[in-house]
Amino acid sequence: MSSRTYPIHHPEKRQGTDTDPDRHRRNKRALAIVFLIIFIDLLGFGIVIPILPLYAKRGFGMPDALIGVLVSSFPLMQLVFTPFWGKWSDRIGRKPVLSIGLLFTMTGYVLFGLASSVPVLFLSRMLAGIGGSNIGAAQAFIADSTGGHERAKGMGLVGTAFGLGFVFGPVIGGLLSRYGYAVPGFSAACLSFLALLLTLGLLPQHQRHATHEPHAFALSPRALRRTVSRLGVRRHMLLFFLVTFAYANTHGTLPLLAARVFGYADYQVGYLFGFMGIISAATQGVALRFLLRTTRERSLFLVGSILTMIGLISIPLCAGTITLYAALGILAFGSSLLPPTLIAFVSRLAEPAKQGETLGVNESLGALGRTLGPAWGAFVFQTFGPPAPFFTGGAIMGAALFYAWKSVGKDS
Repeated sequence: MSSRTYPIHHPEKRQGTDTDPDRHRRNKRALAIVFLIIFIDLLGFGIVIPILPLYAKRGFGMPDALIGVLVSSFPLMQLVFTPFWGKWSDRIGRKPVLSIGLLFTMTGYVLFGLASSVPVLFLSRMLAGIGGSNIGAAQAFIADSTGGHERAKGMGLVGTAFGLGFVFGPVIGGLLSRYGYAVPGFSAACLSFLALLLTLGLLPQHQRHATHEPHAFALSPRALRRTVSRLGVRRHMLLFFLVTFAYANTHGTLPLLAARVFGYADYQVGYLFGFMGIISAATQGVALRFLLRTTRERSLFLVGSILTMIGLISIPLCAGTITLYAALGILAFGSSLLPPTLIAFVSRLAEPAKQGETLGVNESLGALGRTLGPAWGAFVFQTFGPPAPFFTGGAIMGAALFYAWKSVGKDS
């Protein structure tokens, strides 16, 4: 339950070096705690996300297009507030920002369970999105606690926590929805409260250190102009936005399609998301490492694009559960190959002194895709029918594939 301040980078002092055994043990313990905190919080996110469209439809009679806006409200808040939380974590420390973010998240989930009107439901998702924007502070905490090659491994903890949260969360949420839509919301709030207690009680307070560099996730016009001035970076960032937008078409519409076309109950929708989470976690955590030893990144991206396009187009054409799971498996595997390879290309093409800014702008474009994609997908779902968002997503992936065939990886 210590809240001591540990030194981060003081090479002139033995206790501040990476070779200090005590410091190494403290940092390993801190990383284990922050991993647990992120996992518990994302487990709550996974509980709510697959039932959200069905809750909005059945509980409030919301039109499909408005459901898309509801789903988009969470990543929109992340796009807006991630720079704010990042800057404040530099000023007041990582632990306070993580704690405040978890308090916002918990409040959002409580409102989700208590929601009696559409505005309250929107407010619940916006508060959860504001709280979820503190993931940058968690990444900064990991950067504070690691150095050299250990930093990449530390950052991998965030991806692992995301994957595990999406494996177990949707299944739990679907099962809990049998007892009413309020139960998953309150359960997610309890998980966020547990994560808050762990943060306050166990997470060490690292020494805060203000920075004058532009925050990595700020999509400012100046940072955008600087970053896209290089042709190769511009090409790969455009692709990152396109593939994110195409896949995000399904975020709010897959549960609606499963319920309307296949007659799935909420818990069965949770199984769909859990299955996709397993495929994604296995692909990025295991298969990708093996594939990178034998296959070029460009080839992996092209194959991933083809599989993502096939998966998207196949989903509304499926005749039953077996074929639907097969299409979702293809989609999950293909889409899991795309972000790591594109981020690797962008990082390689970025100026060494602009790595943080370049990758931050790239991530912001991804957040923009996750904001616009669900809104567009739900709009065409309502206007043209359930297959429309999957066909339009497949068409966008086809355009991205054509563009990538001539450009991706050729400047790196």
